[in-house]
Formats: sequence, C-alpha cells, structure tokens
Amino acid sequence: MVSITEEELKKIVSLAKSVPEEYREKCFELLLASALRSTSPPESAREASDGPEKALEPAARSQFTLPIDVKAFLSQYQLDDSLLAKHFHVEGDQVVPIYQLKSTKKAEAQIQHALMMALESAMTSGAFQVEVEALRQRCLDHRCYDKANFTHILKRNDRLFKKVVTDEPLTLSPDGKAELAELLETLKG
Repeated sequence: MVSITEEELKKIVSLAKSVPEEYREKCFELLLASALRSTSPPESAREASDGPEKALEPAARSQFTLPIDVKAFLSQYQLDDSLLAKHFHVEGDQVVPIYQLKSTKKAEAQIQHALMMALESAMTSGAFQVEVEALRQRCLDHRCYDKANFTHILKRNDRLFKKVVTDEPLTLSPDGKAELAELLETLKG
C-alpha cells in the first residue's frame, strides 16, 4: 500500500485551504490522490501553488518532434539528440541556429554552413538539403562569402552533395552526412 508522510499531508491540507471554499474538498481529493500515486511531492500541488499561469504553460507549448530521417541520422552516427539543443533553439515548429563556427577560412566556413543549414532544414522538413541562395545569404551574414569562388567551392566539395546544380537545392550525400556528424562532434566541445 502506498502511503504519504504526515508532513506531506499537512502540505496538502494547507494548500487545499488556500483555495476558495467551494473548491477545497475537490482540491484536497485531487492532491491526495496525486500524492498517493507518486513518491515525489504531488505535481498538482506544485502547479496549484504556482498559479494558473504556470499550470497552463506546458500545455500551451506545442511539442517539437524530430523527423524520422534526423533520428536515423543521429542513430547512425551515434550522436545524442541533446547535441541539437546546443546548436539550435527550437520553439514550437521553428528552428533557429545558435551555433558558432570556429573556422577562419572562408571556404571551410561555407561548407560548414551548408552542412549545418542542411541539418536545420532536416529538423523541420526531414530533408537534408539547403537552398544555394540561402547559403549565399548566410555566408554574407557571417562574412565568409567569397564572391569569386562561391560556386567553385561547392563544386570542389561535390562529394558532400548528391549533385551541385545552380538552380536546385544541395542535398547531402552519405559523405555529406558523415562530414556533418564529424562537424557536430567538433562543435560540441
């Protein structure tokens, strides 16, 4: 039989007394039932003491679910999904990059941005791909854009992409995914 301590019971009684009289009995029943179901302090007691704003907050947020392709990628390269939280801020269905690349070479930074942008895209759409113009803009924003060699750098690293065509998104090849996994390991430090 599950039991609660006298101290826990006093907390429940005290909390139940803090609500309007017409709700006290029901509040006491719910708190006691919750306390009996778990060995930790009742969750509903914590929520009630925090007020209605705190109690509704977790339910109001939508849960982000990683696409199966991203889960498979993480599993294939034995990467923990907590690694994604270090590099991307996720809220609802939005993913925003927060990573900082360490490379000082423009060509290397361009490829690293392409890999990370492909992961960012995969987290929302399931496809490890990046639009060339979006990559160009990211490189401009991070001051690693080499106007004269931008396309040449992509073509020189074509093994990382299924194909490099000007008007089509760059989709990571198996080599590209392996390179992405190495990059994530490097950035995690």
